[in-house]
Amino acid sequence: MAKSEITYKPFALALETSGRIGSVAVGCGSKLSDEKIFSAPLRHSAELFDTIIELLEKSGKKANQIKRIYISIGPGSFTGIRISVTAAKMMALAAQSRIVAVGTTDAMALNVDDSSIRKIATVIDAKRGQFFIAAFERRNGIWQKTLLDCLMKAEEFKEKFGSSDEPVWLLGEGLLYYAKKFETDNIKILDKEYWSPRAGNVFRIGSQMAVKEKFCDPVSLVPFYLRKPEAEENWEKKTSRPGFM
Repeated sequence: MAKSEITYKPFALALETSGRIGSVAVGCGSKLSDEKIFSAPLRHSAELFDTIIELLEKSGKKANQIKRIYISIGPGSFTGIRISVTAAKMMALAAQSRIVAVGTTDAMALNVDDSSIRKIATVIDAKRGQFFIAAFERRNGIWQKTLLDCLMKAEEFKEKFGSSDEPVWLLGEGLLYYAKKFETDNIKILDKEYWSPRAGNVFRIGSQMAVKEKFCDPVSLVPFYLRKPEAEENWEKKTSRPGFM
């Protein structure tokens, strides 16, 4: 590492557009200084750049002073993640900023700071009766991922975790319409305030990864989708039919 984080505290921007509720955060080094949540769900395109400008002005910074960009890379909304990835690439090429890609479910896990809760799982709607799932267990005060991000149906999740030796608490916007599909005596639902990923937590993880030089190449950076977007899958099915063209 060329410069110690103790002496070099780069100004950083964190973007969260993978879920329904978007947000932006800023800070220097590992210190989060400000965060703003968008005014309503699904306002990513309308509010992202205005929010960035607002936080820059409050911080007394200019866009060319952004040295780090931390983005929530997925899984999540295909369109939402593309917005952050595109914005990060633009700023990286314009200001030579360095990008850190943060797993969306890792950022979501940081929403839960109740030390009495030891097991959680994040639930993101993947459509067609499936969900992006990741599971975590608190070990030495830190959330450790025990199930890597994967596609699951609610029934499969209950079969795998329904007989856990202690309660598993769920969070995530995938529960908005489907909470009842998951809930059992041993699988509990956290309050909605814990559900949405937040830019502040993307900043916290991103700053730790930056110290370890875990940066991305802006040219080859792509969203973490877990599976192809529905439109792309439908096109592949269509073009694979006998007689097409």
